Amino acid sequence: MRCSSKVATALALALVACANVNSVVGGACADGYVEQDNTCVPASPNNGDGGPSQNDGQAMGGDGSDGQTGDGGGTGDGGGGNTTTTTLNNNNGPSFACFAPTILCSGVCVDPTSDPDNCGSCGHVCPSNSCVNSTCVGSAPGHVVVIGHDYTTSPSNASSQARVLSNATLLPASNPLRVMSYEEYSNATAVKNAEALVDAEAKLLGRTVSFVATTSSSTVSSTIDITTWDVLLVHDQDSAPSGTLGTIGTSWATSGTIATFLQAGGVVIVLTGGTGTAEMPALSTNASLLSITAQATITGSLTVLAPADAIGSGVVSPYIPKPNTVSLTTEPDTGNVVWVVAQSGDPVVVHKVIP
Repeated sequence: MRCSSKVATALALALVACANVNSVVGGACADGYVEQDNTCVPASPNNGDGGPSQNDGQAMGGDGSDGQTGDGGGTGDGGGGNTTTTTLNNNNGPSFACFAPTILCSGVCVDPTSDPDNCGSCGHVCPSNSCVNSTCVGSAPGHVVVIGHDYTTSPSNASSQARVLSNATLLPASNPLRVMSYEEYSNATAVKNAEALVDAEAKLLGRTVSFVATTSSSTVSSTIDITTWDVLLVHDQDSAPSGTLGTIGTSWATSGTIATFLQAGGVVIVLTGGTGTAEMPALSTNASLLSITAQATITGSLTVLAPADAIGSGVVSPYIPKPNTVSLTTEPDTGNVVWVVAQSGDPVVVHKVIP
């Protein structure tokens, strides 16, 4: 639409109307619009040419410039160098920019240096509700969960065997949940089944889980950190050469990084079944996670001993597990150690809280 009038009053009214619609008024467009072919169109990051509009001062530079002008956007041309994220809304309307230190999380600009719901990264929740310099402040208990179930034969999503695993993995409130998955000597089918069970439960809760696989024990000890990860999921390493898992556990304890991760509120889950070398107890013990002196393959129904525990919540009792389930000879059921699931007094699922 173009505005014209021979009467000054009518012209003024027309200019106001155009400024709020799509015409070029006084050589400029209304806020949230840019000029194309002498017509104002909604601003966007690309405007059809693969780069930001040169007239989109509202979205980029803040002063009518492009926020870049060939110099990286950092010097005197509207502060474009401070723009960290730009996106379009769902209606292809005006663009929105987040300026450092803020970042875009779920369509909102937040400050990850101080936001307790997005501390350091989107969705990383601080249990203390306090975030300083991108790090959660205050102590939070860590959790070690050892599960004596084998997931090579997948249980149904609604089963108790699935529920104890999803309860353990989803303990942290972060969304998306960041899980380091150690799979060096694991059965690929068991890994796939276990992660699918957790994914299914997470979707029911409106959450997402990011599993990042590693096949290097040294990568685990060198990179596990509460600012990057919420959970360390150690799958059953059933194909490990004899003696290897105990050595890995010792190296993890020596590095001290997993202990630091737990003391900062991290979660470590150890899966162990009755196949292969069956030396996950040595890994758990030597890594100072949970002392396990032996495991034994069992059959028959299991009983939930601690339905009020976070790992036992909603788990139907009794229940029949899939094959190759094991009981554990481990630390006593007292203090910060809870036997969650057992058979005739022998624990199968154990939850240890790290104060």
